[in-house]
Amino acid sequence: MRKRHYIVTGILAYLVFLVMTIPAAPVIGMFNDNLPVVLNHISGTLWHGKAGSINTRQNVKLNNVEWSFVPWRLLLARLAFDVNAEFDDSPLSARVSAGIGGAVAVDNLDMKLPAAKTAALISLPLGELSGDIHLRINKATFSQGDVPRVNGTVDWNRAAVTIAETAELGNVSVVVQESDESPLTASISNKGGHLALSGGLTTTVEGDYSLELNMKPNATASDNLASSLAMFAKKQRGGEFVLNNRGNLKQLGLM
Repeated sequence: MRKRHYIVTGILAYLVFLVMTIPAAPVIGMFNDNLPVVLNHISGTLWHGKAGSINTRQNVKLNNVEWSFVPWRLLLARLAFDVNAEFDDSPLSARVSAGIGGAVAVDNLDMKLPAAKTAALISLPLGELSGDIHLRINKATFSQGDVPRVNGTVDWNRAAVTIAETAELGNVSVVVQESDESPLTASISNKGGHLALSGGLTTTVEGDYSLELNMKPNATASDNLASSLAMFAKKQRGGEFVLNNRGNLKQLGLM
């Protein structure tokens, strides 16, 4: 038993030594075609390195990327790195890891950015967005061909959407998680603004999603706003409008 312990310890020590000393550029270059991202202008080592930019399959570009290796995650058979980067000049930080099966996990992602920049992250016709978004993801797991598993919150402060008319939405909160019935769910609500929002998103294991959003204008909403809502949502007897949208996450580049 003790001999096996020494062998495992020796292997782990050797792996750590390799990661500390091997230049990152040639190693990453060997696997670039099989990675879910493309790294450019690489420098440093696998232990601590930099990349001028990283491009994802969803056409999201991160700049000024720095990473630090997290050695203890090798005990869980995972390669893990603490990452700091910029998305369109907005800083972000996260821990990114990958297992033997190829699934990629993102932990403790924290990012603040203007809402107008989310067009590069969400492939939905959302109109013109304004306000500030604070994205906090406790854990997210991505595996090619599977529905993402995400647990976190999105706070959209001083939110507003302009389509034909500007709708001020106050502070919007989106809570994202998984459940026994749906691998990816989101509940949506807000405080303040011209509309009261409530609703959510559910998905199936095949990636089909259903979004239902109830929007009820209050006394501060203009008649023009109600007319604009009628362009894409169905008016109900109680005065609220209901938006139903269905599709597949593959259409949004999320699978």
